[in-house]
Amino acid sequence: MSEARRRVRAVIVGAGPVGCLLAIELRRRDFEVEVHEKQAADDVATVGTGRSFNLTLTHRGTSALDPALRDRVHGVGAVLRQRIVHHRDGTLTRQPYGVSHDHHLLSVPRASLQNILLEEALAAGASVHFGHACVAADAHLAEAVFVTADGGVCRATGDILIGCDGANSTLRHELSKSGARMRIQQEYIPHGHVELSMVPEAARVLSPDGMHLWPRGDHFLQAQPNRDGTATTTLFMPVDSRDGALRFRYFASRETVRKHVDRDYPDIALALPRVTEEVWDTRPALLKVVRCAPYHYDRAVLVGDSAHTIVPFYGQGINCSFEDAEVLCTSLDRHLTSDADRHGAIRAAVAEFSELRVAPGQAIADLSLTNLEELSAHIDDELFHLRKRLERRLHQRYPQEFTQLYQLVAFTRTPYDEIARRSAWDRHVLDLLCERYDPRTQADEIIESYPEFARSLEADGLPVR
Repeated sequence: MSEARRRVRAVIVGAGPVGCLLAIELRRRDFEVEVHEKQAADDVATVGTGRSFNLTLTHRGTSALDPALRDRVHGVGAVLRQRIVHHRDGTLTRQPYGVSHDHHLLSVPRASLQNILLEEALAAGASVHFGHACVAADAHLAEAVFVTADGGVCRATGDILIGCDGANSTLRHELSKSGARMRIQQEYIPHGHVELSMVPEAARVLSPDGMHLWPRGDHFLQAQPNRDGTATTTLFMPVDSRDGALRFRYFASRETVRKHVDRDYPDIALALPRVTEEVWDTRPALLKVVRCAPYHYDRAVLVGDSAHTIVPFYGQGINCSFEDAEVLCTSLDRHLTSDADRHGAIRAAVAEFSELRVAPGQAIADLSLTNLEELSAHIDDELFHLRKRLERRLHQRYPQEFTQLYQLVAFTRTPYDEIARRSAWDRHVLDLLCERYDPRTQADEIIESYPEFARSLEADGLPVR
């Protein structure tokens, strides 16, 4: 490693999982790394707000972790191989996430992941400062100014300034108002969420290898089993009322909360003894999408939620963000050669990162929004499951020609924007075949016809994935 590389200094705003992962990876490259976090150390370590849910890592996200770190994370996560749908009539539908043993989610409590990554960052030699709130930044100097917990002012200057300060990124705001000419769009969706307490006895009865879902039209309950036998349970529903239906802000009383849960979730209602106060007393966490382009300005760059805030309905937020960290480090490796002008190389690296990541970030934001409808309504529909079984059989028969959307998103490293184009084509071909044949009684004919029919559409000049 050259002396010039060892002198490269990174200033990271935000000590969440992405900021800590970047600190680890940059220290491996002999960068000097200082991380500034606005929360106190105890608050970062607990991450407990009563409005949380587990993070779900897939192949895309775990691939960005060093093998030893990956093993540590696996040690605190629960392996989920299927989606288990709890219907209103008490029956269950099981839907495998993929087609092989390696196709699974790793459900990790936020606090556990945070603590592991923070410990690793500190052990790697990163300097982490808590209680430092970013109030100003200069991309040309790669400098940020922080107000400390005791009211003091701290100024941090590096060779590269990295924003990992989340959906409400102060660094993003500072860059946008100082000449970055970023296109920034923020949109709140109707849904919010509240974490619920499930009694341990009920949680232990749930299949430990499944993501449990209770879809009820435009709202749903989710339970994520943990290794200790508990389950992280979350209620997602629109915040405001619609057509007179009760929603978070329009429950008339505590009693109406309990009546709603008893009616819509009868098989699990008794296992949620504190649901009345948890829904009534807790302000629901709101969900939003933030789109930003480009992700960089001079020697400053945004990574993770600060660049692309997405809704959690594909479980890809942390995976996309970890992939960001890997791509940024790879770009820095490519441009920071021993004879390169350091600041020129960093400008080139962050510009390359932005070019590579904006389109995928936009695509997964769109895919996540679309998946909300699937989770809340479609997975409770017989035709939906019929279609999924058909797609699974198609992939097993023609693995090179058809792959299910979820499998591409979660279990490959294919860019999200390429996946969106490919899946749109696959869906179009299958839609046409389902119009020609009845998928209930002629599934074999659909499967047999698929390759030749797809080739005929391509020959007719239709856009190919």
